[in-house]
Amino acid sequence: MRFSITTCVVALSLYSQLCFAWGERGHDLITRVAVQKMRVDTDDNSSLMRPFLLRDHMLGHLSNTPDIVWRADYMGDEAKSANSPTHYINIEKVIKKVEKWDDFPRDFAEFRFLCKSKGMETTDVGTAPWRVLQFYKLMVQELSGLENKPLELQTRHINQALMYAGLMSHFVADLANPHHTTANYDGQLTGNRGLHSYFESIVVAELSFKLPSKVLNRSLSPRLWLRDYTRKERKKILQDPQKLVWALTVDSNKNVERLTRLDDRFSIIKKSLVDSESRERAVRKPAKDIAYRYEKFAVDRMAIGSYVLAQLWRMAWQDAGSPDMSEFRSYYYPVQPPFITPFYD
Repeated sequence: MRFSITTCVVALSLYSQLCFAWGERGHDLITRVAVQKMRVDTDDNSSLMRPFLLRDHMLGHLSNTPDIVWRADYMGDEAKSANSPTHYINIEKVIKKVEKWDDFPRDFAEFRFLCKSKGMETTDVGTAPWRVLQFYKLMVQELSGLENKPLELQTRHINQALMYAGLMSHFVADLANPHHTTANYDGQLTGNRGLHSYFESIVVAELSFKLPSKVLNRSLSPRLWLRDYTRKERKKILQDPQKLVWALTVDSNKNVERLTRLDDRFSIIKKSLVDSESRERAVRKPAKDIAYRYEKFAVDRMAIGSYVLAQLWRMAWQDAGSPDMSEFRSYYYPVQPPFITPFYD
């Protein structure tokens, strides 16, 4: 390699700590670790890496767009309403139990049929996996045939692809968080109401300055995840964006109970009422006192998110014909990207 992993770790450890939670801090961290993970995976291949390395700070900003820009007061009600169900999928509403990626519907039409058979629309269940794939396809479209275009037009298409890559990162990170894959999304069904924000925001904000380097090192582990699959199955998953997104969703959903157990063991002082009309949250210890108890779990989930995101970016580039982007140079920075309507058919 023409650079060391240690160099990546140091660079990531120095990034701004002004961002917090699995909103700002978590999404930014997962995205920027994915850039360095992809750098390691490709041996610093400049044909792919140059735009990502030059704009990793922009990608981190874009990763927070769906939670901040697209939920802002100035956004229209229609856009905010369309945005909401793209951040999660409440699997248990339509599938009693998922064990592997192929327990999922094969396409969106099948998913719609399944939802309707349960008396629901797809928006009642959530569409996060398809939102990831939507941005994946948009990325591929922008990068396809790139080398046959003039340099100025190449730059324009790469900038668009980077915007989609940053937006995609938000939904991949959402799916790496167990609470974005379950009907018990806030612990409300187990007496743990309030766990969602307590874990992904308050606890993560209390974790140390070394968190990015820990997530990067964990993302490089060959035994990070996919242990439930054979070597042949793993190979197929890592070569197919849909299988990969489904595998991530299943893996996350399997960790819902683990997160609940952490809360019960280390945080809870008084449980909330189960499945109650009351919005009163469980009473918990201050996060700063027990955040370290969640660190391994948080690092694992963020590392898996970075792992999947790096793999998706790389596959999108390969599906587009592996164009040479080593001459990329641009100062384009979409601070407030317009809302992109969900479209899955």
